Amino acid sequence: MRTQITRISYYQNAKILAILYIPVGLVYALIGAVFLLMDHEYLKFTGYVFLSMPLWLSLAVVGSHYVVAAVYNYLASKVGGFEFDFTEIED
Repeated sequence: MRTQITRISYYQNAKILAILYIPVGLVYALIGAVFLLMDHEYLKFTGYVFLSMPLWLSLAVVGSHYVVAAVYNYLASKVGGFEFDFTEIED
């Protein structure tokens, strides 16, 4: 059976990607917390930026996904989307 992806959902996929990138942002947040615990003035700003990375990284991923999905949906409507061949296996 041949299946073609002709449209990518914006909201559902962006939501999943944002959730998947939160742990990556938390790694940055831990590094930022370490920077803030160090008593160096030049690391404080970097520490605050790193602490906010879960939010900024998720927003960047969602924004990027919306752009990529819009381009894919446009191109898929003009020339067709990705195609997959599926084979049913008997139990």
